[in-house]
Amino acid sequence: MINKIKFLLLTIIFLSIAPSVRAQKVFLATGGMVHFFSETPLENIDANSHSMTSVLTTGTNKILFTVPMRTFKFEKSLMEEHFNEKYVESEKYPKATFKGVINETLDWSRDTVASVTATGSFELHGVTKEITEKGTLKISGEKINLVVVFDILLADYKIRIPKVVTTNISEMIRVNLDCDFMPYVKK
Repeated sequence: MINKIKFLLLTIIFLSIAPSVRAQKVFLATGGMVHFFSETPLENIDANSHSMTSVLTTGTNKILFTVPMRTFKFEKSLMEEHFNEKYVESEKYPKATFKGVINETLDWSRDTVASVTATGSFELHGVTKEITEKGTLKISGEKINLVVVFDILLADYKIRIPKVVTTNISEMIRVNLDCDFMPYVKK
C-alpha cells in the first residue's frame, strides 16, 4: 500500500512538472542569414553572411546570436577588404554578438506567428550597447523561424567613416536577420 501511495505521489509530481520540463527546450540555428545594406546617392553597400549561429532556450526565452565578421561577402572585393581592415577591424573584433531575452510570454508548443521584442546586449567593434529590437517569430511544429530588421548607427559602435568617403557610406546601416531554429539534440 505504501509503495502504491509513493508511486501515485511521484506520478502526480512528475505530471505536474512535465509541462515545464517539456517547455524548456534548447533550439539551435546554424547558417542563419545576416544581410546589411547602406544606401547613398553615390554607392550602395550590400553584404551577406550565412554563418550566423544562434541559441534559443524556450523555458527562459534567452537568445544568443553570433556572426563572424569575416564571413560577410560583398559584391566588390575591395569593399570586403575595407570593411574588414578599416571599418570593423575584424582581426581585433572578430565577431558581433547579441545576448538577450525575448520579452513576450509565448506558448512554444503551439504553432503561431507572433510579433516579439528582444532586449539585451549587442556587441560590435568592441562596443556593447543595450538594445531592444522587434522581430517576427513563427513556430511551426519543431521549427522556429525568426526574422528581425533593425538599424545600426555606425558612430554608436565607434566605426569611423573617413571624410573622403562620407558620401559613399551611410552613417546608418539596415540589418536583416533570418534564421531557422531546430531542437538541439545531444549526440
